Order: sequence, then structure tokens, then C-alpha cells
Amino acid sequence: MNVKSAAAQQQPTRRCQRSLMRITLIQMSLILAGVVVVLTGLSYFQLMRSLESHTISDLADYVTERGRHEDDLFQLAEDNHASLKSRFLQTLEQINEDVLLPAEMQEWSDGTIRNFPQNVSPEEFDSYKNATLYISSQTVNTSSLRQRMVAGNSFLAAYGAAWHNRFINTYLIFPENALVGYFPGVPWGLEIASDLDMTKEEYFYISDRRYNSTRETAWSGLFFDPVSKQWMVTAATPIDDVQGQHIATVGHDIVLNELIKRTIDVHLQGTYNLIFRADGRLIVDPQRMDLIQGNQGNYNIVNSGDAHLRRIFGAVQSLEAGQSVVTNSADDEYLAVTKLEGPDWYFVVVYPRSLLNSVALRSAGFVLFIGAIALILNILVLSWVLHYQVSHPLNQLLVTTEQVSSGNFNVTLDLSRQDELGRLASAFMIMSRELSKSFAQLEAQNDALELRVQERTQELSQTLVELRSTHTQLVQSEKMSSLGQLVSGIAHEINNPVNFIYANLDPAQTYVKDLLALVNLYQAEYADPSQSIQSFINDIDLEFVKEDLPKLLNSMTVGSERIRDIVKSLRNFSRLDESGFKPVDISEGIESTLMILRHYLHPKNGDSKIEVVRQYGRIPLVECCPGQLNQVFMNILTNAIDAIHEQQSQHPGYMGQIQIRTGVVNDGWIRVLITDNGIGITDEIRAKLFDPFFTTKPIGKGTGLGLSISYQIVTKTHHGRLGCSSVVGQGTQFAIEIPVQAIPSTSTIDEESSASTVECTTPTNSGRLPYYEEFAVLLGEDQ
Repeated sequence: MNVKSAAAQQQPTRRCQRSLMRITLIQMSLILAGVVVVLTGLSYFQLMRSLESHTISDLADYVTERGRHEDDLFQLAEDNHASLKSRFLQTLEQINEDVLLPAEMQEWSDGTIRNFPQNVSPEEFDSYKNATLYISSQTVNTSSLRQRMVAGNSFLAAYGAAWHNRFINTYLIFPENALVGYFPGVPWGLEIASDLDMTKEEYFYISDRRYNSTRETAWSGLFFDPVSKQWMVTAATPIDDVQGQHIATVGHDIVLNELIKRTIDVHLQGTYNLIFRADGRLIVDPQRMDLIQGNQGNYNIVNSGDAHLRRIFGAVQSLEAGQSVVTNSADDEYLAVTKLEGPDWYFVVVYPRSLLNSVALRSAGFVLFIGAIALILNILVLSWVLHYQVSHPLNQLLVTTEQVSSGNFNVTLDLSRQDELGRLASAFMIMSRELSKSFAQLEAQNDALELRVQERTQELSQTLVELRSTHTQLVQSEKMSSLGQLVSGIAHEINNPVNFIYANLDPAQTYVKDLLALVNLYQAEYADPSQSIQSFINDIDLEFVKEDLPKLLNSMTVGSERIRDIVKSLRNFSRLDESGFKPVDISEGIESTLMILRHYLHPKNGDSKIEVVRQYGRIPLVECCPGQLNQVFMNILTNAIDAIHEQQSQHPGYMGQIQIRTGVVNDGWIRVLITDNGIGITDEIRAKLFDPFFTTKPIGKGTGLGLSISYQIVTKTHHGRLGCSSVVGQGTQFAIEIPVQAIPSTSTIDEESSASTVECTTPTNSGRLPYYEEFAVLLGEDQ
């Protein structure tokens, strides 16, 4: 390399870095930019404090007014219940104690009493005009209950329809497990199961004295009605007599669809709303309505694994009296809270602080914009001054310096100037003469050194290639030999006990058949066994034993045969340590490899199963090293499985398929095609596919030796050909061609055939694999 040329190549970068004008401009620009940034930051923080104060005040006003609006429906329900309770007690006083149930009340076959014939379809009942009456089969029909049932029926006939415009139903449930219910469109009392105990349902027990000591209107949790497809909540108010005894519960089912829709859809820009009970039961959350419905309205924040929700709930619980807005610092948000006084629910507005940041940033951005304009004007003025006062006088000196740097030492400078620039020019002239001498010596030494480096590099490269190839072969040979010994030993140890079990299954089945025949003969001869024998027969379920025992033996036989097949495959695959060529069935080696890989063909992480399509042709026995050839099949099939799994990870539900075809290419040669519909290989990767240590897998999941060793086995050991063709996103095909008769190591193959192109097309398209009109594979072979 020419030393002068190197200096010339480096000079432009050196000049750019040492530009006096640029350095001065940068320093001044940084100082001015720092001032602008500081002012922008101060304005941002001042604006943030102001926005935060106003936002908290506005949020408090908004959530308070929103709470009043949303609470109207619940307050209306509670006011209605107070009126209903009073009117029911007035109606009850007007009913005689000896009153009888309505004439239409009939006892059904399940023991219940209802106000409609059992043999008539409930659809015939006019639920818009009449209430349904129901008395459980376990309920004692007392005069007190009849009096309340008649009063309730009269009461709902008068008022039920009037309240239907706001509440879908009105009902009275009595502690004796009886009901009078007005539910237009749903004959509730006629459809209640006979074993239903309404007193244990939430819509009743929330009014029981054990859960409601204040005897005021209570509210159930949210629930989803699968029939009407609506979200509802129940308001239940206990009715006690003058002695304080609980005699009835009046209830409404209130549809919350509009409240939920408003809560989800009507919100401040960038915020969202939540509703939950004081015990943590979540009522409305725009992001979790499916979870709430899936839990039938019983999704509790406290028991959930959602850390964000739990922090919101904890912050709301820690609110002090009179406080409407609290900060959730962990999630960088404000929580505006109000209570819906009716059901005692929390209505929460979640306001991310990032909204304030965006407003403050816009204002700060304007300040930054003005500062940037001022900065640009300052830089332009400063640039003009520096150019004419500093840069221009130095320009001539810089041009001369660049000529010296490029190797031209025959330069002339004006030495007449008496200032600093003149002294600098004189120093440059002396330096150029000294540099001319030094560069001449360096070039001579550099030429000699480069020659020596090239010679040593060639020697080291050749040695490294030989070492890596030898190391790869030794390591892989040792690994595969050890694997063969291990697999063979395991197969032998498994095979002995399995043969013992399998050999005993036939006589065991014969003995069982004889014993069962003997038992049947005993049962035929002694039709009336003793009590103890009959009891034992019943205990062991003899009929089931006679039926199931042969099935158990058959399943044991099938299992033993399966284990023997696996052992056979393991023993076939373990022929890795066999030396020399021998005639083998190629299909048997492929099947042994598929057996080893069977586990990886089954679904993994939700993927679909990988289908293996076999199309074995009629091929003769092939002289080869079976263990090494099995290793080739293992490497190629493993890569195919990995490629399909990657395709399935990108396209869930993708049906993976591997096709294996064997056949005779021409006289004396056979071909094995292995095709997959995996992710495919790019041309850049395919060019390096058989290079040692090349891999696309993450560190620790691949050595890059599999296909390189496979290539050596096919081309070097068997004097065959191995090639690959691929279409990205559609699939990959590997082609293996080897001679039927082993070729001696001293033989050579025609050089022309080593670069031949063979057509390698997929089997007929099955709808799962990509169909390529031509799949040309450039095959390489040993020369």
C-alpha cells in the first residue's frame, strides 16, 4: 500500500474535524441552544403546575355532576320501593285473613302451586296483563301466606304495568319461597324450577336481616341476562310487619345497558370511566367487559391479578372525606371519584397525566420554535463574520497543506508575510522536505512487509481450513458413534422385558377366556348364589369385569407391539457405528428417522400437527453406510420441522406438511426428495447453506454443522449429489442422489455431472403445499 495515498485518503476527514470556523460555530450554537432549552424547560414546568391545578379542579366538578346525573335512575328505584312498600302494607291490611288463593291457582305434578294449568304452554299466559304466582312444593300454605299472595297479586295488577316503562319487572318474594312477579314477556313464575330456593339467591338474601340490618333498599351485583342479552342489577327492599318480622321483599331488575354505554362512550377526551362497588366488585370497565360477563358479573378487583386495577381500587379506598381527586403515582394518572348514592358504587374517571404533558409540550414547543429561529439568525451572522475575518486568510495555507498531504512535496508558499501565518508557512516548507525523505523510506519497508504478510496469511488460511474440517469430522463422528451405542443399548434393555411381557400375553388371554367361561358356567349351573356371593359379585361389578378384562389385555397387546416397533426403529437408527458399505432399504432408514422425530411432528404451543406424506417408489437395495445416511435424513427433516414451526408461529392454524419421495433417477442412481411448506430460504442464505459453522438459529440452538456434514456424507462418502431449492414463504426442497452400487474411493465422477441441474418438483398439489411448476436444484458432488 502506498503511504502517500493513505495520507491523502485520510486528509478530508481530518480537515473537517479541525475546521476552526465549524468549531467556533458549534460552540456558540451550543451555548445559545442551551439558553433556549433552559427557558423552554422553565416554561414547561411552570405551565405543568398551572395545568395540574386547573385540571384537578375541573375533574372534581365534572365527576360530581356526572355522579348526580348517573344516580338519578337508582334514586328513582329507591323512591319507588318506598312507595311500593307503603302501598303493599296498605293493601295487605285490606285483605281478610281467611282469604283463598285465586281460583286459577293449580297444583302441578312437581308439588308446586302456580296460577296456570300445567298442561298448557306458558306461552299462552298473558304476562303483560297478569302477574305469575308461584308457591314451592316445600312451602306450607298458611293463611298468612295466602293473605300476602293475594295482596301482592292485587298490588301488582294495579301498579306493575305503570312502572314497566322504567323497570322491566316488579316482583314480591316471600320468605316461605313463594313469588308474585310481574314480568311482561317472561312468565317467570311458570318457568321456575321446582327445586329452586329463591331465599338463597342474591336478589332475595340481600334483603334478609342477616345481611341487611338497616332494612333499607339493597343492591345486588351486576349480572348478564342471557335471554334478553342485557346487563342488569337488582334493587331489593325488605318489607317487615309491625312486629319486625320479614314478610316480603319487593324488587326491581334494572337494565343498565344505557348506563354502561354512557360510562364507556361518554368520557373526557383521552380518559376512560370505571364503576365498581365498595367491596371491589367491578361493574363497568371498557377494557374488561368480556371478563365481567365471563364471570357472570362477579369479577372482583381484589382477587384479580390486574395490578393496575388493584392500585386504582386502593387509591379510591384511601380517599379522605371531601376529597374528589386522588393521584395514582404508580401509573402516572389522576383518579376523579364520586359515589352513586343509590347502590353505593364508585364512579371513577381515569385521567392520564400524559394529557397534561401533551398540552404543556405544545406550549413549550412554541417557545422552542421561537428560540430556534433566533438561534438560526445568530448562527448566520456569526458565520458571515468568521468567513471573512478567519476562514478566507487561512484558505491558501489549507490548499498547500492538502497538496503536501496528498504526497506532493514540491510546493511553494508566500514567505513574505511577517505575521503568524507567515511563520506557519515557513514551518510547513521545512516539514514538507523532511516528510518527502521519510515517506520514501516507509514505502520501501511497506512493500517488503506486505509481501511477507501475504505469504504467511495464505499458509495460515490453508492450515485453518484443514483444522476446522478435521475437527468437525472428528467431533461429529464421535458424537454419532456414542449416540449409536447409547440408542442400541437402550433398545436392547427395553426389548428384553417387552418380549417377556409380549410372550406372556397370549397364554394370559387364553387363561382369562377359560376363567370367564368357567364363571359363566357357574352362573348358569347356580342361578341362585348365596347372599355373600351375590354381594361380592355386586361389589366387584362382575359383568363390567367380564366385559373390560379382555379389552385390557388387548390394549396391553397393542401397547407391547407399539413398544417393539419403537425398539426396532431405535435399533435401525442406531446403526451409526456400523462401518463399511452394505445393501440397505432406504425407505427403512427414512421410517426409522421419522419414528425418532415423531414427537416433534405433533402439535406444539397450539400449532397444528405436521402431516408427513410418503411416496416411496420401487427402488432396489442401495449400497451405503446406513448410519451416516440416517444422519443426513435426520438433519434435513429436523430443519424442515423447524421451518414449518416458524411458519406456524407467524400464521396460526397453518397446516404443515412434509412430502418424502423416493425413486430411480436413471440406471444405477436413486433420488430422495424431501419437501416442506415451511418459511423458505432466501437466495443469500441458500448460497451459504452447506458452509461449515453457518447457521441462522440463535446462539446455543444450532452449531451450523448439520448440513455441512450431510453434504460431506452425500458427496464425499457416497459420491452422490445434495442440493436445495426454496421459495420464501412457500417451502423448501432438498434432493439427495446417490448411486445404487458403492463407488470406490479412488474413482472419479464426470466433472460435467457435478454441476448438472436436475428438475426437482413437488408432488401433486394437495392444497397444503405450495405447487411449483419447476423446482430446479443445482446439485454439487464430490470431484
